[in-house]
Amino acid sequence: MVIDAHVHIWGFPSFMDLDDKIRTTEDLIAFRTRYPQLYQARLTETPVDNTDQLVADMGRNGVAKAIVQAAPGYITNQQVVAAARRYPDRLIPLLRLGHDQEAAGYLEDPTPAREQAPEEIVSCIEQLGVRGVGETFVRALTNEIHPEKIARDLAPIMETLARYRLPILFPTAWSQFPGALYYGNPIFVDEVAARFPQVPIVLTKMGRGIQTYFDMALTVALRNVNVYFDTVGTTGAHLRQAIDRIGAERIMFGTDWSATWRWVREPQNLHALRMKALDEAQLSESEREQILWKTASRLFRLDE
Repeated sequence: MVIDAHVHIWGFPSFMDLDDKIRTTEDLIAFRTRYPQLYQARLTETPVDNTDQLVADMGRNGVAKAIVQAAPGYITNQQVVAAARRYPDRLIPLLRLGHDQEAAGYLEDPTPAREQAPEEIVSCIEQLGVRGVGETFVRALTNEIHPEKIARDLAPIMETLARYRLPILFPTAWSQFPGALYYGNPIFVDEVAARFPQVPIVLTKMGRGIQTYFDMALTVALRNVNVYFDTVGTTGAHLRQAIDRIGAERIMFGTDWSATWRWVREPQNLHALRMKALDEAQLSESEREQILWKTASRLFRLDE
């Protein structure tokens, strides 16, 4: 079985056919600056539910379930949950915080967004049944840069999650979106993880194949047993090293499927591209099974 632990759903009408715009990862990285007017569709168009396309891609690539969250833009957590409920046996929803800023640019003072976050978390967990908080770009919630001050600002959010023992995801390395590249270095997570050991923390992309970011991610994970990785964008060498140091029990398979990433197909389609790292890491059968579904099933409590 395969569980894709990293998927972004909903898109925009202008993104429904990017076949001639995005073929490679490099095309996607440059999408915002190469096609600035098209990129603005995230901010001007009414979002559309693309879960039919997701489930079709899952079927073609042998993916049984996906952990889904909102794509960047003006997409609500309620829309994500409604879409996931169309496929209750296939899609498991997460909520997101501040993802509208991620696409549009960050607030000079993020205090209001940060103060509203605990109430949003409680509402989404208790009323909508989400299984945690998706990728959180911390610049949407704080403009502090010292790890202790970041941890202080995030404390109400982490305290809320600690009550439910549900995970939160922090991205590492680069993003195609404007600003906040500074926070791609996950060293700040060490302070957050140490203060809130009851909260599982996923460092998505585990450095995205960039040595500096991977080294920091691995250092944080070695020091904090509540820190996990997903495999989006990593290399076989980094994955092998992570398994040898922290164990496959703390690593999950992910594709980062989204309205834009789904178009990547060179040198191979998105799912094959993400599986390549697993093949290169020369996994044992038990390691492969753990990464492909067991870690995600346990972390997101899918048996419940």
